[in-house]
Amino acid sequence: MMITGKRKGMAPIAAIGVIVGLTSCAVNSQPAAVPQKSTTTQPAAAFQYKEFASVDDARRAVAGVIGCDDEPKTDPIINPDLAGFTAEYVVCANRVQVVWFKTEEARNAEHQLHSDSAQPLTIVEGGNWMVVDMSEALDEPPSGKDLRALAQELGGNFRYVSGVGSS
Repeated sequence: MMITGKRKGMAPIAAIGVIVGLTSCAVNSQPAAVPQKSTTTQPAAAFQYKEFASVDDARRAVAGVIGCDDEPKTDPIINPDLAGFTAEYVVCANRVQVVWFKTEEARNAEHQLHSDSAQPLTIVEGGNWMVVDMSEALDEPPSGKDLRALAQELGGNFRYVSGVGSS
């Protein structure tokens, strides 16, 4: 009788162990989460961001959501050649630019450059494009462009880089 009593008590413990084990497997099988806050409209398991065929296509899509100047008054703030990786830049509005990448290496280099920025930046990242608002970094008034809404509408990742501060 004692053995039966112990087995009855062990059944719930064994069931909990199986549930914990399965939960652990499910967690381990999911893709790693992006460390930045994301406001995408896609399910958490689908990290497929929208891509565009060219920088002009990306700019048109961005303009359709947040509105871009027809004839921007500034040139893009071009980043230096990143170890041979090139990106294409076009201005959306004063202090807001669209960046488009032909290669994953160029995208990763640009992402790292902005992540390491000593200046605060507001960024939306897509599959092969990025929109960067440099208003705060340039000590200018806010651009008035809603990049959170842009991320939501185009299925991108919104993030704010607060800057690492200057020495």
